[in-house]
Amino acid sequence: MKTSDRATDSEDDILADTKTPIKAQDVLRKLDTFLLWKFFLLTVLCYLDRTNLAFAALQLNASLNLTGTEYGIGSGIFFLGYTLFQIPSNLVLMRIGARKWLAFLVIIWGIVAALFATLKSVPQFYVLRFFLGAAESGTLPGMWYHLSLFYSENELTASWSWVLVGIALSQVIGGPIAAGFLAMDGLGNLKGWQWLFLIEGALTVVMGIYVAFTLADLPINAKFLKEEERVWLHQRNADLKVKAVTSGAATHGWDSLRNYRTWHLAAISMVANIPKYGIIFWCPLIIDSILGGKAKKAFVALLSALPFVISAIAILANAHHSKLTGERRWHVAIPLLVAAVALGILAALIKDHPKPAFGALLVAAVVWAPDAVMASWPATFLKDAGAATGVALINSVGSIGGFMGPYIIGAIKDKGGGYSWSMVVLACAALLVSFLSAIFPEVNRQRRRPGNASRRL
Repeated sequence: MKTSDRATDSEDDILADTKTPIKAQDVLRKLDTFLLWKFFLLTVLCYLDRTNLAFAALQLNASLNLTGTEYGIGSGIFFLGYTLFQIPSNLVLMRIGARKWLAFLVIIWGIVAALFATLKSVPQFYVLRFFLGAAESGTLPGMWYHLSLFYSENELTASWSWVLVGIALSQVIGGPIAAGFLAMDGLGNLKGWQWLFLIEGALTVVMGIYVAFTLADLPINAKFLKEEERVWLHQRNADLKVKAVTSGAATHGWDSLRNYRTWHLAAISMVANIPKYGIIFWCPLIIDSILGGKAKKAFVALLSALPFVISAIAILANAHHSKLTGERRWHVAIPLLVAAVALGILAALIKDHPKPAFGALLVAAVVWAPDAVMASWPATFLKDAGAATGVALINSVGSIGGFMGPYIIGAIKDKGGGYSWSMVVLACAALLVSFLSAIFPEVNRQRRRPGNASRRL
């Protein structure tokens, strides 16, 4: 998680004018070491608690007699709470600071996640999913906003890419972890899926308590830096903010609502989430279907980790190449086009050709490859409070797709369409978002000086 090569031209100018003999690379390295692993781990726990339902469903659906539609609604209703509370949550975060608010959110969602072990009915299932979404709503935007206080715009893509890898890794490690918990079925008179929810929720609560005692609200309060380093970082960011204000780049809290680029990104996020969350919540069940429903559930959970190994590699590789070339638009559009083709092939092969169908599912995992690059787009035209509100808005609208993806698959499956037609719908969504990304109106940026291409984002 190195950012030693991420200084921008504007930062070079600021460094040249700074009297304090501070090495920017050392400060950035300390930021990476102290902040990124915390937010990386928080992201892993966030997505484990959000999506462990997909692994639990291998046993849970039978325990509660859930239909495909009921499971799809329960998976997606998470995003109703997520949407309703996202912007209010981020406004609270800006008022009281990241340390207190993020810690509070993490502890609450850990408690709600653990309560899933008590599930006995479909209404309870829906209620807990709603409150889990509400509790998690401010977490990712809050982390993004917090990092934006420490990192510059051009440093943020590389930093955030490591955080986003936690999304994919949560599914990679989620499979083996879930396999172990599902194998505990009957231990202590609890089902395997109950152990899954109980232990993962408890770990989240512990992490929330740790964040409450260790996170710094602002660079000037960062005790992991030396005093002169805190002063330098505070001054550097203040100077960058002045540059943004004088150039007209700074934005106020509600400016994002009037910016057409914000709504364009919100549309991209919404459509992109249809295939992403459709795959996340149905991946183990799709693989179970590909294997004919005869494989052991623990084995299916293990296989479910493989697509997300691909997605983790794709996120890092795509973010790195975008950084080297300084290009964003096609680093989003092309992977989504590849995912659309793979999902179309999966739709054609899923019934009768299990091995090629599984291969197509692996390729479709590149649907996550653009995530870090997409996350850097808001910072190119929104600053300060406008960035936090804008990211919250994008995530709120995007969460509609998070509801649609799982629901569409369940509804089509219950109506006799199986997984083939639902994969066609996911493929069409991926194709549409590829087009929307290709026409996104990026902000014109001054090109880097020759010789600095290796440091360009």
